[in-house]
Amino acid sequence: MKFIRNLSITKKIIFQISKPILNPLLTLKNSHYGESCYIFGDGISIKWFDLSEFSNKTAFSLNKIGFHKHSNYLNLKYSLFIEPFYFYPYFWDRDKATVKETGKKFFKNNVQKKFREIIKKQENTTFFTNLSNYPVLWDSNVRYLFQFIEDSESEFLIDCFQNKENIFKGSLRSAISLAIFMGFKEIFLVGCDYTHEITRSHHWFEKGQGKISKKPDYLEIFLNIAKKYANLTTITLEGSGSNLPSKTYHEFTGKEPKFKENYDLMENSMLDVLSKDPWFKETIF
Repeated sequence: MKFIRNLSITKKIIFQISKPILNPLLTLKNSHYGESCYIFGDGISIKWFDLSEFSNKTAFSLNKIGFHKHSNYLNLKYSLFIEPFYFYPYFWDRDKATVKETGKKFFKNNVQKKFREIIKKQENTTFFTNLSNYPVLWDSNVRYLFQFIEDSESEFLIDCFQNKENIFKGSLRSAISLAIFMGFKEIFLVGCDYTHEITRSHHWFEKGQGKISKKPDYLEIFLNIAKKYANLTTITLEGSGSNLPSKTYHEFTGKEPKFKENYDLMENSMLDVLSKDPWFKETIF
C-alpha cells in the first residue's frame, strides 16, 4: 500500500471504491515482455513522416493520431485519451486568458463524439482514459487510469514513487509508464517533439510548419528513470534528442522526410470539428 500513502483522503477513498474498475489494468503486466514498440505523439514532425514506415511494431497512439488518414498502417494496439473529464458534453476552459477573451468558461465538446466513434470502430485496440471519464464511457475495450498502478513488485513504479514522479501526469509519461509495465524493452518515440533538442511548435493537424524552438528539459527526471528500465529512442526530423538517444527519420527509415499539409493528413470533416475547438480555432484553416 506504499503508493497510496501520499494521496489525499478524498483520493484514497476514490481509489478504494474504484479498485474493481482499475484492477483490469493489472492483467497487462509483462504482456509484451522483451518486445519493441512505438509511441506516437501529436508533434508537428509527423507532417514529414510516412506512417507506413512504422508498421512493424506494436504502437501506442496519444490523443489524435487515430484521426490521421494513414493511421491504418500502424499496429495500433493501445491508444490514450487521458484528459480528465474529456468525454463529457462540455469542456471546462481553465486558461484564464482565454476565458477573459471569450467570456466563456465552458465550450461544447464536439471532439469527444469523434473519439467515441474510434473506440467503437477499433474493437481490438485497448483505450486508456482518466478514471473521471468512467461515468460517461463504459466500452469493453476501455481501461481506466488513476494516480498510479498498485504493484509493489515493480522496481520502475517504486523508483517513480520514491522520486515523486506521477506516472499518469500527461499522455507521454502515461504511455511510457504503461509500456514499461507491459514489459516492452525498446521504445521508439515518434512525433513526441518535446523530446527533441530542436523542436517546432503546433501539432500535425494544424496548418503550417510551426516555429522552431528549444525544449531542453522536458520530463528530465522521469525520462532518466524510464531509461533504466527500457531503451528509449526519439525519432527526430532533424538534430538530436533532448535527454534521450535519437535517430533522425532519415537515419531510422532510410527515406527522406517529405512535408504534407494538415488537410493531406486529416479528413476535412475532422478538421472542421477541431476548428470549433477553442484551442485550435485559429490554427486549423
